[in-house]
Amino acid sequence: MASIWREKNVGIVPRAQLQGEFETEAAVIGGGLTGILTAYRLQEQGIKTCVLEADAVGSGTTGGSTGKITAQHGLIYAKLIHDFGRAQAREYARQNSAAVEAYARLIEKEGIACDFARCSAYVYSRDGMAALREEAEAAKRLGIDAVLAEVTKLPFQVDGALCFPEQARFDPLAFTRALAACAERMGATIFEKTRVTGLEDMRIFAAQGTVKAKHIVFACHYPIVNIPGYYFLRMSQQRSFAVALRGVPSLSGVYIDQQQGGLSFRSARFGEEDVLILAAYDVRSGKNTVGGKYRELLSAARKLYPDCELVAQWSEQDCRTVDEVPYIGRYSAETPNWYVATGFNKWGITNAMVAAGRLSSLIMGEAAEEEESIYNPARFKLLPSMKNLAGDAGNALAGFAKAAFSIPAEKLTTLPRGEGSIVEHAGEKYAVYRDEAGETHVLPSRCPHLGCRLEWNPDDRTWECPCHGSRFGIDGEILSEPAVHGLAQEKDNACADQLIK
Repeated sequence: MASIWREKNVGIVPRAQLQGEFETEAAVIGGGLTGILTAYRLQEQGIKTCVLEADAVGSGTTGGSTGKITAQHGLIYAKLIHDFGRAQAREYARQNSAAVEAYARLIEKEGIACDFARCSAYVYSRDGMAALREEAEAAKRLGIDAVLAEVTKLPFQVDGALCFPEQARFDPLAFTRALAACAERMGATIFEKTRVTGLEDMRIFAAQGTVKAKHIVFACHYPIVNIPGYYFLRMSQQRSFAVALRGVPSLSGVYIDQQQGGLSFRSARFGEEDVLILAAYDVRSGKNTVGGKYRELLSAARKLYPDCELVAQWSEQDCRTVDEVPYIGRYSAETPNWYVATGFNKWGITNAMVAAGRLSSLIMGEAAEEEESIYNPARFKLLPSMKNLAGDAGNALAGFAKAAFSIPAEKLTTLPRGEGSIVEHAGEKYAVYRDEAGETHVLPSRCPHLGCRLEWNPDDRTWECPCHGSRFGIDGEILSEPAVHGLAQEKDNACADQLIK
């Protein structure tokens, strides 16, 4: 099922695909919230800009977001002060707080209908108050008006909550699509169904054309160029799951558990009624091999709200950096006119606005020295990065060597309908899915990004890479970066033909 935002925003007329050669001052790879905000800011400054979107505007992480516009990012500020120092932690707090107000001004200026509403944002605890008190003190030191509360509107008892007043919520897809139209009226060009497959210096390659630009912005969720930058050593991808429920009391605020992967709550308008978005879990991409996350989430929902009714369910993917701060700035020292915004650690709404302002200022030559910024992509903390690399290497090796869950080819017919598995035949391994009609879909079992063995996600019926998070559909179509090519179907391969038989 699609998210409620995608269900609400149907019937949009698609934009043209890139054809032939195109030249522009700035090219933005990725038409999600970050890419569209950046294009809007650049066009506002008179920089001729184009956007290259692999699917449709807002079709990726933006369309699966919970739509919370808040500088309250869990228990982050005490950690930032400890890890980065007060000055850089203050920058993060100031920039994200300013982003909330920037949304309010922009929505009013452009008259965007996106169910924008002011609300308080809470992080709650059922495990004592010590961490909340520490976070409240840290937030106040950084200039944030944070208040401890003992009572919430949640359907269970809490020890307390930390409230950030005057935050907001909205429909992120409606906003992004409306702002894209505003950017186009200002002169921006947006290409859809245009997946970028490679870059060479300042030239971008897609299936049906090329773009030459003076500045290139990577706003495509996960950077698709491995070297330089080495972002694949510094990030992992996590999936979270959400359900929308009717028949539930409306909440005026938005809530998140202080425990990573705990329950998140917010109300939203869907058609003529209010629904509750309940989200949870934080599973590394490629590691949800058992499945059942939607079932578990719905079971938790019905314990809290016995009369609730399921409206929609969906999952989404987020990039997590080794130090939990996004990379926003120049892509690398070797590519001074490439820029990147990635690793939002589940807080992409306000950080998208931060990125748009920061990247447009860099392109205009107005930004402060990057070395002084907490967002500087050149930071590379050796120990956590090496730990992350070791973990990824372990996942890769496990993927390369995986055989324990393979099944003999002659037992292929025992694969239940609606399920996928790695199947070994004649010394080769294949990613095999059997659909509800009994048809077998056979694909290579390695990710085309860096060759890791794929895993089956039974909840979303997708093939996922446990190393860097690339995702593919049952027929091999690419769903998520960093891979830029899908899985070539193996039906013409003799071994695969035998498997299908």
